[in-house]
Amino acid sequence: MQENQLTFGVHDPTIIEEGGNYYLFSTDTGQPKTSGVPIRWSQNLRDWNFIGQALPEVPKVAEEWSSATGLWAPEIVRYRDEYRMYYSASTFGSTRSYIGLATAKSPQGPFHDQGLVVKTSPVLCHHNAIDANVVTDKTGKQWLLYGSFFGGLYILPLDNETGKPSVSGFGKCIARRPESVDTAIEGGFIYYNPKTNYYYLFCSYDSLNDSYNIRVARSRYVDGPYVDCKGHAMDDLTHEPDDIGMKVLGSYHFSGEKAVLAPGHNSIFKRSNNQLFMIHHARRKVFSDEFFLNIRKLEWLSNGWPVVSPCLYEEDCKQKLLGFAGKWHVIYFDETNGTQESLLEMIEDKDYQKISDNEFSWQGSLVKTWLEMVDGKPQQVFSGMTSKGYGIIARKF
Repeated sequence: MQENQLTFGVHDPTIIEEGGNYYLFSTDTGQPKTSGVPIRWSQNLRDWNFIGQALPEVPKVAEEWSSATGLWAPEIVRYRDEYRMYYSASTFGSTRSYIGLATAKSPQGPFHDQGLVVKTSPVLCHHNAIDANVVTDKTGKQWLLYGSFFGGLYILPLDNETGKPSVSGFGKCIARRPESVDTAIEGGFIYYNPKTNYYYLFCSYDSLNDSYNIRVARSRYVDGPYVDCKGHAMDDLTHEPDDIGMKVLGSYHFSGEKAVLAPGHNSIFKRSNNQLFMIHHARRKVFSDEFFLNIRKLEWLSNGWPVVSPCLYEEDCKQKLLGFAGKWHVIYFDETNGTQESLLEMIEDKDYQKISDNEFSWQGSLVKTWLEMVDGKPQQVFSGMTSKGYGIIARKF
């Protein structure tokens, strides 16, 4: 796929749709050289243009508390006729952090700062106020999911009318990791699926520089407990830390193509036609600023777990689905943090069992197949879950 240069420099992305237009908000990375929160615009989720920034300067109170020089990990939601952008102000490695709220009448702005939502410091608590995600539960009540490495992920009830906490305190911890892995968890996002009646907690494990990977667990209740497909709770410190959470996506390399490294900090975007997408960033080189936007279709297996496309989204493919048998390049994810290389697999009719028109059981894995457009041509893909509870993606050649 030809890469859009204007999607380079995108970190911690989130998208909102308004009137057939898409607006992308992301961390201030200095690419392009602006301050505040960069805003990009598209009409097709593929071709993006930089149109300005929200909050060109770090709000004074947030700057005084955090010493931040830029803003991180914005969350953009619409409530009635108001657009609410939650932003994080902090410095790398610090828990003296601040989540604020800014509002506007349009996703293009101008945004006006409405002040503090939650702040943290080593004196106040043991966790970190960054990476906001606003969750609307099945009753319509809103919650704030936030947190990172230090202390884990927390969820706090909001007042829908103000967009700010409805109770005092910091909320409830719903996911954390042990000191043995540097407590490395961040970038949480909760999506409620009405068809399964589960809340799904997506989050990123490990280092954003080289070993980021996206995990998921689920719960019947918005404030947890969140449990993975193996029965492990996301706040469990007794099992092997890399075995907790279904790994949906990690670093991978299809033969003959560029590697996708350290995918993480995802959001989930529902388009007006109800198609779901996972929005995240990834790198071309580890420990570099060569990060870029990834938009992938998100689908559901019949067992109620989400899977994502092995291809970046170009456009919808309306051609007829091909048969499942054939030659596939397959990526298996597991508990390791390395870059997974594609393996050539020849699948014959005798090797799989058909579950439905586009879902199959193969070698203990449950997989769903569909067509994607890749460089303007249809290509069959599949994505699923292995028997050990890890993600698997593949492309047919």
